[in-house]
Amino acid sequence: MTHMILIPLTADWQAVQVASGSAILPSGLPSGLPAQVPGTIASALRAAGQFEYGKDNFDEVDVWYFCDLDLPENAACLHFEGLATHAEVYWNDSIILRSENMFTAHSLDLAALAVSGKGRLSLRFLAMNTQLAQRRPRPRWKTRLVEQQQLRWMRTSLLGRMPGWSPPVAPVGPYRQILLELQSPARVTSKNISSKLDGADGVLEIELTVQSTHALTACSIKIGEQDFALNWQSLGGNQYRILGLCRIAEVKKWWPHTHGDAALYALELQIASAGHMQTIDLGHAGFRQIQVDLRDGDFNLHVNDVPVFCRGACWTPVDIISLQNEAIDLHQMLTLARDAGMNMLRVIGTMVYETAEFYQLCDQLGILVWQDCMFANMDYPVSDGAFAASITTEVQQFLQRTQVSPCIAVVCGNSEVEQQAAMLGQPAELWRNEFFAQTLPGLCQQYRPDVQYWPSSPSGGVMPFQLDSGVAHYFGVGAYLRPLDDARRSAIRFTSECLGFSNMPDDELIDSMLRNGETPGPHSAWKQGIPRDNGTGWDFEDVRDHYMAELYKVNPANLRYADRERYLSLARTTTGEVMAKTIAEWRRVGSTCHGALIWFWRDLRPGAGWGIIDAQGKPKAAYYYLKRAMATLTVLITDEGLNGLALHVINDGPQAFEGELELNLYRHAEARIAHGRIAVRVAAHAAIKVQDYALLPHFIDTSYAYRFGPAGHDVVHAALYHQGHEQAIATDFHFPLGHQFDQQADVGLRAHCSQDADGNHILHLSTQKLAQAVTVQIPGMLPEDNYFHMAPGSSRQVRLSVMHGKSIRPGHVQAQNALANVRVAIANSAATSVIL
Repeated sequence: MTHMILIPLTADWQAVQVASGSAILPSGLPSGLPAQVPGTIASALRAAGQFEYGKDNFDEVDVWYFCDLDLPENAACLHFEGLATHAEVYWNDSIILRSENMFTAHSLDLAALAVSGKGRLSLRFLAMNTQLAQRRPRPRWKTRLVEQQQLRWMRTSLLGRMPGWSPPVAPVGPYRQILLELQSPARVTSKNISSKLDGADGVLEIELTVQSTHALTACSIKIGEQDFALNWQSLGGNQYRILGLCRIAEVKKWWPHTHGDAALYALELQIASAGHMQTIDLGHAGFRQIQVDLRDGDFNLHVNDVPVFCRGACWTPVDIISLQNEAIDLHQMLTLARDAGMNMLRVIGTMVYETAEFYQLCDQLGILVWQDCMFANMDYPVSDGAFAASITTEVQQFLQRTQVSPCIAVVCGNSEVEQQAAMLGQPAELWRNEFFAQTLPGLCQQYRPDVQYWPSSPSGGVMPFQLDSGVAHYFGVGAYLRPLDDARRSAIRFTSECLGFSNMPDDELIDSMLRNGETPGPHSAWKQGIPRDNGTGWDFEDVRDHYMAELYKVNPANLRYADRERYLSLARTTTGEVMAKTIAEWRRVGSTCHGALIWFWRDLRPGAGWGIIDAQGKPKAAYYYLKRAMATLTVLITDEGLNGLALHVINDGPQAFEGELELNLYRHAEARIAHGRIAVRVAAHAAIKVQDYALLPHFIDTSYAYRFGPAGHDVVHAALYHQGHEQAIATDFHFPLGHQFDQQADVGLRAHCSQDADGNHILHLSTQKLAQAVTVQIPGMLPEDNYFHMAPGSSRQVRLSVMHGKSIRPGHVQAQNALANVRVAIANSAATSVIL
């Protein structure tokens, strides 16, 4: 049995920057830096210790990569999976490829090009600014997103080219793999594979073109553990078309992880010819059905006929400098997303199509993907024939290479093109061009009929940015400083981009990025990491401080000046509290909203960026707040004014939940004045609303809406339990008088660490009074939960994981409403390890 052999060309590359146009042929190049492929010139400089943000403008220079090869006699093809951006490929001094689109792949037949033996493979990446300087027609509108409007002609990422929120690191270089394919008896030259559900069965339809050196004698496909014979016909010239329609009875359906198991079936093509059997890996397939209810302006995504509240974040590259996804880092990031209850990630049109490994892991982990095509804000010249052909090939290739990935649920034409045109006063007929209106949906129907196509994000209302129809970008709570109840008033249906805040990282990252004398605040070194919309007089730190003042009744500027540690603490929890309450509002029973994706997943550079994960891959406070609000099984409190408080018990999972719901009210953050506990049952994929009065012995103004005198309580605590258990599954809190609890010398918080029978570290916590936003800071350890409230008289356990490569040192826990922290020592023994 033989397999296709693909050899990544990763070693012995060099890279060099030269003045634009100064080196026409590779033979005259000077020696360069060692460079990793795939990668970028920025990552090569970083590896050499020569990279600094803003030091180099990679769009001003030509960048060359080169390596010496000794091609074996059975070398068949070279595959270039992504060259950023205007590139020329040379074998010795002969040009063998030109590429003007970083999102398209190229395959070269070495025999046809007479490429063999020893030689030098060289890649020239032409200076972007030279390309931009060429005269071309002007756009019908301009966007502030980028400074250079002619980027609309360039099929390149906008990363590094968006002032205000993207660090100045333009991706230049072979950012995707270069592969050498060796000759084999048979190779797949084209494929079209689709999967679907037909009742309880799964159906896989296959159409392949195979090149074989010998006549085929047998052909079959193995789907999971089942074998299916395939039909084939000769096309002449050693080419064969292989066809099959395979039915898997009682197939295991693929679900997002919040709603069931992400069942996958491995696909192996087996071809027999001339006495040889060859196996070709075709990836894996999942069987699921995606539908979207669009009635009356809705956008309600259903998976396998079950409505799914899609929650997650707008994905950002693991490493903006190299654009690479190291296997360990990618697995860590996607696992963090899954563990936070996120069931959808959006790949944004300003960035890059992700790697095959990204989609494969999302398939395995049960994470849906909202996939933007790589277009954003600009007036793209789709009427230009060459440009239209290039972008058609780009999208076609993407759809084909991800064709069997069940994770992809929505393919979206672009990010904010319609919104940008409408906001600049363009007539409605210019908002959507024929590529997004006709070509793209046609390609999706041809290659991915199982996904939902959506023309633009946002889109769907009378105006593209109308919040209560179709898909919205919601920054009412956030950049536009609207009160928290605006999340309900806006009647969002689905927001593919929302809740962008300057999220404060932990002290460890702050200390690593600032030199002596530099502090968070107006210092220039700090402000470089604060996102802002280009051309505005404010940034997203100002937005966060607005909500800090609203929540905690403090003056952020004065607090930052007088009590830096208190300011940082409140900054971290402010955005977490606001995000969690907004998500709770959207997930409540009766909400019009069916999905919310946070802007965004991970910071592009160190600082207090939009990310809920910092630039080093560590969760920020906002991550933990969202983890609780997005959990598959949870309880959430909403303030219904004169109707009191509503408790929403949400069970997205595939099994019915039977348990108990508890409600507690406390005065002075210590004395319990009311308590109730009832049995609840929630069907699978369902939610119930329980009125607070159903748990209380008599009327209490729980929301403090009637205000018949001083409030009788200042803390409301809801908890969800498995039947007969005392360890809460989920909790939520409401503070009717606000979050501004005075700091006390001691709230009675106690902590110690132990190990369970499996060697896992367990942090045991108890408190006498309310412990607000308890922070666990133990160097070398990652807590399963953090920045959580603890009810008076309660206790809980938090699992700790060892961070790979980090030394474990004594740490502390601290409540935000306590002046002193509690020291915690960790036993020096085995523990569960997590990579960070």
